[in-house]
Amino acid sequence: MLVMLAYDTPEQKHQTFLRKEFERVGGARVQYSLYLFEGEPHECERVIRYMRRVADKIPGDIRLLPMEKSVWDAQIIISSITEALPEAAPFKEFVKVW
Repeated sequence: MLVMLAYDTPEQKHQTFLRKEFERVGGARVQYSLYLFEGEPHECERVIRYMRRVADKIPGDIRLLPMEKSVWDAQIIISSITEALPEAAPFKEFVKVW
């Protein structure tokens, strides 16, 4: 079984808090504000109870979507980023020593 967390909250601190709490219980990031937890039904129920308490007073749109793995496997991906991000350019020396 799976539990998906999706959120749209106005404040960055709430976004970070939700992300850290969901990752702390074993969730993994799928997209920017979309996270997925996979486990046995009793583990998913525990995650749902916990995240309901965590998100109780946070404003915005916060959703937990329980689903069977077959639903996730049947998703249709229209577009995704599959290539690795380019490596950051090395820092240049700002001070030259003579």
